[in-house]
Amino acid sequence: MMRQYLGIKADHPRDLVFYRMGDFYELFFDDARRAAELLDITLTARGKSAGEPIPMCGVPYHAAEGYLARLVKAGVSVAIAEQIGDPAASKGPVERKVVRVITPGTLSDEALLDDRTDNLLLAVSQHQDNYGMAYLDLSTGRFRVLEVSGEEALGGELQRLDPAETLYHETLFHPVITGRRGARSQPAWEFDSASARRALNAQFQTHDLQGFGCDSLELAIGAAGCLLQYVKDTQRGNLPHIRSISQESRAQSVILDAATRRNLEIDINMSGGDSNTLFSVMDKGVTAMGSRLLRRWLHRPLNDIRVLEARQGAIAALCDNYYYETVRDTLRPIGDMERILTRVALRSARPRDLTRLLSSLAALPRLRSELSHCNAPRLHELNQQAGDYPDICDLLGRAIMENPPVVIRDGGVIADGYDKELDELRQISSNAGDYLLELERR
Repeated sequence: MMRQYLGIKADHPRDLVFYRMGDFYELFFDDARRAAELLDITLTARGKSAGEPIPMCGVPYHAAEGYLARLVKAGVSVAIAEQIGDPAASKGPVERKVVRVITPGTLSDEALLDDRTDNLLLAVSQHQDNYGMAYLDLSTGRFRVLEVSGEEALGGELQRLDPAETLYHETLFHPVITGRRGARSQPAWEFDSASARRALNAQFQTHDLQGFGCDSLELAIGAAGCLLQYVKDTQRGNLPHIRSISQESRAQSVILDAATRRNLEIDINMSGGDSNTLFSVMDKGVTAMGSRLLRRWLHRPLNDIRVLEARQGAIAALCDNYYYETVRDTLRPIGDMERILTRVALRSARPRDLTRLLSSLAALPRLRSELSHCNAPRLHELNQQAGDYPDICDLLGRAIMENPPVVIRDGGVIADGYDKELDELRQISSNAGDYLLELERR
């Protein structure tokens, strides 16, 4: 068993390995010492290696999310090694393999995320005084690239994006990057722009990147390729929700350096907290998606007068006769659709994600109706972009219990009447005695 564990650990030297053993995830050797300190759990021992007891600690499988959240918050990555073999058919240790690597910048689980803050993975490449940057919010699929010149511009962008995890070229030694929590050096070949173009075109099923407006950004494309490969390696699967990439233009916004951002206390005050910041005062968003968008807008104020006037017109229309209060009430049932749909795409959605998706889609017709009465071009545009999804609503309404459990393994997810065979099995399970008597009568 220890030989199997050491083989897995050799493939993940920078990660804590959660090694599944029955109802627990166990950690050994230095991983155990580190986890015991970070999680404040008991360090024990199991067997011996080179005559010395092997340090060991563990966390219950059913409570793993809470421990993972604490580790990720501390900037630690975790490789999850699950049992994939059949214990009854295994002569030796049950076969295990890493099914996912959880890192601070590659989160999609609701329990591990702050619902009102973007969770970004950033990759940075450098040539002389120029920097190529690519960032991705895996939980929503938002993928952006940009290039900047000079250390001051680099520092300002890092302050704005505040990535949860940063990948950087192994030859880049700038302390503003290497000193960040969650910073990881990556080998030079992962930033190769030619390889990155092939990987990105394969991901988006395109011939080239010209349609995305970033074809000329060699440094940023190299960073995007490194980032994409890293996410594929950690997720151990396809990424169907990442379907495009776009360039972020600094010309359309007011450029703020790191010092200015700190002094403005946009979302972090001078003490490092979030109270009495501009964002905390302004954020009255009903949905988490709206709050995250507001935070992005505050960090990158536009200088495009047409867009600003369109937003002002929309706000004025909503404030007319306090109409925004009606719209807010309609928005309340809408869940975090960006992140829910990502979990659906990654096949990690939970039962209550589906009920929240149903309530969100069901609210759209009423929302569209209310926006149609607002005399503002921008609101009319948004109204036209929104759609109605009666078929999906009907399917979810028929298929999923009204109040399903938190996790699928608890059962009781599929509604009665949706599947005839399942209904019969439930009837047998609930009335086993009557079923046996019926068999005897037959």
